[in-house]
Amino acid sequence: SLLPLYSEPYVKIRIEPTGHKYKLPKGLLCQQSIFFAAAFNGSFQEGEKQFITLKEEEDIVSIRSFELLVQWIYIGRVIFDELPPEEAVTTTIEFVRLTDIYKVTGMESLMAKRIKALIVSNPSLTKAREKKPATNIHCLISKHIISGVLLPKGHPVRSILALAAVPGYLSRDDYLSEALEIPDFAVNLLHQVRAAINSFEFTGSGVTFLNTLSNARINLPYKPPPLQKGQIQ
Repeated sequence: SLLPLYSEPYVKIRIEPTGHKYKLPKGLLCQQSIFFAAAFNGSFQEGEKQFITLKEEEDIVSIRSFELLVQWIYIGRVIFDELPPEEAVTTTIEFVRLTDIYKVTGMESLMAKRIKALIVSNPSLTKAREKKPATNIHCLISKHIISGVLLPKGHPVRSILALAAVPGYLSRDDYLSEALEIPDFAVNLLHQVRAAINSFEFTGSGVTFLNTLSNARINLPYKPPPLQKGQIQ
């Protein structure tokens, strides 16, 4: 029966510097988290007092991300607040990084799918009169890439962030600076770019490739190489 996991004994968690306090069932928390199991079942101060203090950390530990974690531990799903797309992606990555450091698993693919849905459903437009989405993704920003790449290699969220960057990278050199400055992101991006190149189809006006994020083909207009000195156009 799962009922004993939701009952006493309880442990207490405080988040500083805000001082928010939480009283959670020890059995449930320790079953879901290797980190908390080690803390509360060990011989250190946290195990003796059944109390632990967590410090807020930018892009990882916050009241918001911890309360999402509590939701996941209790009911196996999370309910996000309605937020603008860019902030919604930020919140999702923050939650995933928190679960990673506290060794809570099971939501990785779900969160990658959520980020994919946010990006696909909120494309920027090339021009106000055009209905065709532009290749750059307006709700994927440097902050997301910098934070997401700190997740373990092979994490679904890392893969989806690299995949989302491909259209902008190929057509406009978007995310080039991130690729140059963050080697791990460059590796992820290269893997996704290679897959895009393998899907190239040549047309009279350029090249199209399959954007597997949205399952649509994107046109890359042909750009003739610049004339060299002495060449006649």
